[in-house]
Amino acid sequence: MNNTDIEKLLSAKVLKSKLYIDSLTHRSASHINNERLEFFGDAVLGFFIAEYLYINFPNDDEGTLSRKRSYLVRKDTLSEIAKFYNLGNKIILGEGEKKSGGRKSTSIISDALEALIAVVYITDGPGVARDFIYTVFDCYIKSLPSDDELKDSKTKLQELLQSYNCELPEYDTIETSQNNKINFKTFCKINAHDICENGFGSNKRKSQQEAAQKAYIKIKNIYNKKDA
Repeated sequence: MNNTDIEKLLSAKVLKSKLYIDSLTHRSASHINNERLEFFGDAVLGFFIAEYLYINFPNDDEGTLSRKRSYLVRKDTLSEIAKFYNLGNKIILGEGEKKSGGRKSTSIISDALEALIAVVYITDGPGVARDFIYTVFDCYIKSLPSDDELKDSKTKLQELLQSYNCELPEYDTIETSQNNKINFKTFCKINAHDICENGFGSNKRKSQQEAAQKAYIKIKNIYNKKDA
């Protein structure tokens, strides 16, 4: 377990504020919680990450900048940062969430980090908020994956097909239900190569991305053999 405490990065003014307590309070514990702060913090984070990328990657186009930003502000990245700073141990939860492991929930701890960013912005101002974000995101900013790695499966599949003047894939998504849980199944069809791959997910996007990834692997193998 990392010993770094998020409070070491916060001013005394923030730590003494009621907003700090609010940022750590999940809706399961009180009607006065971090949801509004999370909404604001999400916008603050998105702005300062976009600002950083715009300044430091002058040759990137809009799509590349968007992919970098999406990678940095996604829930997985936020939750990893929150875990590194032991933020989960500070979150105030209702009894039900405590029992179900809410302190380790990706959604709960990432939301708390965004709420905390909002508190820093409101209490100490935009300059301090910018520095706080750059500090906690430092290792992720410095180790961004390559532009190609950041592309999602649908984008990579589309670009590969276009490079060979092949028609684009068709996606057919259906909603499924099992044990009262809604899921999605997508078929990715590439008629020119008689390919039909399926993907599953808790939402439409996830199911499409899984199907596209399977199709991408097949198409890449086909073209690699042709080019050999």
